[in-house]
Amino acid sequence: MDTRIINFYEDGFKDCVNEIRENGVVVFPTETVYGIGGNALSPQAINKIFEVKNRERDNPLIVHVCDYDISKYVKNISEDSNKLIDKFWPGPLTIIFEKSSIIPYETTGGRESVGLRMPNNEIALKLIKESGCPIAAPSANISGRPSGTNSKRCFDDLKGRVKFIIDGCESKIGLESTVISMINDEPIILRPGYITLQDIQKVLPRVKMYERVNEKILDENPISPGMKYKHYAPKGKMVIVKGNMENIKSYVKQEIINHKKVGVLCFKENYKFYREISEELNLVVVGSKSDLNEIGKNLFESIRRFDDLNCDFIISECLNEDFSTAIMNRLLKAASFNVITF
Repeated sequence: MDTRIINFYEDGFKDCVNEIRENGVVVFPTETVYGIGGNALSPQAINKIFEVKNRERDNPLIVHVCDYDISKYVKNISEDSNKLIDKFWPGPLTIIFEKSSIIPYETTGGRESVGLRMPNNEIALKLIKESGCPIAAPSANISGRPSGTNSKRCFDDLKGRVKFIIDGCESKIGLESTVISMINDEPIILRPGYITLQDIQKVLPRVKMYERVNEKILDENPISPGMKYKHYAPKGKMVIVKGNMENIKSYVKQEIINHKKVGVLCFKENYKFYREISEELNLVVVGSKSDLNEIGKNLFESIRRFDDLNCDFIISECLNEDFSTAIMNRLLKAASFNVITF
């Protein structure tokens, strides 16, 4: 099929709405990353999402809403859940509830729970409202690849697989939403994101981070996206390095000999250090050490740059010493948890 990139302010947006209404799928922007969405209440639409992404069927989808009244989709909304909604919606927080019967098991990966969020993006909210249904949407990429944060990257991954991609420029945040489970009114962060543990503690002091959030493989049926399967990976092998810079320099020199084309993901402050090692290195600057928001926004696009450069081996600086942050959670998964300390 032909894939069209649609300008939100042009007539083509109506075609996107009709595609959702007819149980098709559409790629659309949110403030986190681009999503590939379909009617969350339609098993037919949900099956198309899984087919387009090559996604495992037990990997649940997040349901995006445009209205604060979510009672038809979930069984119980606790006082603490309402506190989270009041504070963080619309925004990059997905809340997991016990699902109602209206949500099909195809959407939830066979589970009795469902994750809901209200995106803070004009285009996404209008698409949901005009389509007349909640929209289930994972990130708009082929499963295992870095999430798409602009329409071009989504087109690169999904050309010929979807009819419409709505262009909403660059994603403002660049990392997927924080996911918090409120099952049995027990707040547990299952996936770190832009909204941090500390942010949520100001609302719910008893919230905890899931103890296995950064394990390589979870053998259980995942309650949240991003918990079980390989994610965010470039085509070349990727490792994370940390520690003594002179030892890192020696390591980089050796890997230049061992591989055809080596890339380095580095802070702006360390660009000169790596350039002096070798002119052969393909350097991608992810941002400044002092600006975590910049790093988060640029992370997926930076990882994709190494595919553009045909790098078969990628060395990333450790972007944060706290491995429970959203940035390090995604970087660890991209590198298949290969961390070398010097």
